[in-house]
Amino acid sequence: MMKEFNALECINKIWDRLQKAGLLNGGSGSIHSLLADQGGCRIFEEYVYPYSASRMHRMFSVTKSFVSLAIGFLIEEGKLSLEDKIVTFFPEYEPEGGFHPYLSDMTIRDMLRMETCHTSTTYKFHVNTNWVESFFVTQPSHRSGKVFNYDTSSSHTLAALVKKLSGMGVLDYLRTKIPSEYIFSKDAYIITDPFGDEIGGAGLMCYPEDLLKAGRFVMDELLKGDKLCDGQNGESLSEDAALAFCKGDPCTEVTSFGDYIKEAVSFKVPNIQTGQVTEERQGYGYQFWRIRGGFCMYGMGGQYVLFYPQYDLVIVTTADLQNIKGGTQPLLDIIHDSLLEYAPSFFKYEKGIEECTLLKNYSPCFDYTYRILNEPLTNGFKESGDKARFESFHISYSDSGCLSIKQRSGSGVIDYVIPFDLTKECEGRLPLVDPATGQPLSATSKEVPFISKSRWMASDTLYIELSLIGEDVGSIHINMNISADNLTVQMRKIVEARFEDFTGFIEGVADSI
Repeated sequence: MMKEFNALECINKIWDRLQKAGLLNGGSGSIHSLLADQGGCRIFEEYVYPYSASRMHRMFSVTKSFVSLAIGFLIEEGKLSLEDKIVTFFPEYEPEGGFHPYLSDMTIRDMLRMETCHTSTTYKFHVNTNWVESFFVTQPSHRSGKVFNYDTSSSHTLAALVKKLSGMGVLDYLRTKIPSEYIFSKDAYIITDPFGDEIGGAGLMCYPEDLLKAGRFVMDELLKGDKLCDGQNGESLSEDAALAFCKGDPCTEVTSFGDYIKEAVSFKVPNIQTGQVTEERQGYGYQFWRIRGGFCMYGMGGQYVLFYPQYDLVIVTTADLQNIKGGTQPLLDIIHDSLLEYAPSFFKYEKGIEECTLLKNYSPCFDYTYRILNEPLTNGFKESGDKARFESFHISYSDSGCLSIKQRSGSGVIDYVIPFDLTKECEGRLPLVDPATGQPLSATSKEVPFISKSRWMASDTLYIELSLIGEDVGSIHINMNISADNLTVQMRKIVEARFEDFTGFIEGVADSI
């Protein structure tokens, strides 16, 4: 049954706490509006000058979730499927030599889950190239469908696909699909890029009320499905159903919009390896983010539509928190902590999300060696220069694990040996050697000690985090999609200096060395 609590009292407390935190001052570094709806009733609406109900606001990446909704309706119409390959819809952008193999394999599902083959937003690297075309001609860095990596050009391309298949822009198409009681204002629009295409990753302009209406539509579609109902009394969202939803149990087949929305807002891919704050590490769906206790539409600077299905509660914020250290996390912490205080059993839904984020009691045995790709691929495509820095990865696990990395240097080979264990932390040391010259990087220490933590984030994806505790204080994050044939590595280093090579993507193939 739906859990009851005094939502109005809770939202009023959130507003009061935002005031005390200095986040209601208007302009930069401020919340601009807070709205809330529970069960279809608007229970709170406040604005901070110069913003008001009649002033439109840039919603940035909330646009991605609107694009996702449009994709769901196209699937329902039979014009699209999650397994379709994106290149089949844009043959006009096929380069002379053909599409890169990593791009040819990319599905609509990969794009929705931010598992494309690109390192980052492609049109930023092609100032004078059509933004959609840039997605198809940019050199890929890794295989599609392997690891989460936020790519706004993916959403931009999906918006172009919506127009291609529907003959309308994203919002105009949604206006033909969403019932009138939920429809957003006729004034809402999406900014276009220099080539006339809607900026599907970040261009939404609308009123805060428009987000609340769209949020209520998503919530009602979600709660009316069998998957989120108590079968005995027909009431929405039993506790068991809510926890199943958090874990993202897949539908056997997605053909209706109702099935799609359940998939879209559930946990589909881990993002703990890239997220730098709590809410960006809870997982990702189909252009929707997971958050503690629910899911959300998320736009840069504090544009949010926050969903808490167990309480049939939708909260909307607009803001400009771009100049605040820690970004929007202070805002989300205030909302989260207030819900913990006012909503009974809220912590149970948090635990459900935590359980689906990490695999428990999963401990496969394996022993793989991979040769890092440096040779040309088919159709004349070559691996990027980043790949050439490493020669091989060897990874094994039985009772404990070891990752061994060989890297070429000016004086031979550097060996990095990283012990790890799925049940406890391990200690190790990384050599302090300049890969370019082979010379020591420190006059006082030859190595940097570290503590490793590891976990399986999916049955084929292992994440190892190294906390450096010597002359360098920081962390190195190594995310590996592992199979008997191929390896995709995503690395990120958060260190003031050194270990510059431990950043970006690496591709490997099984080797017998």
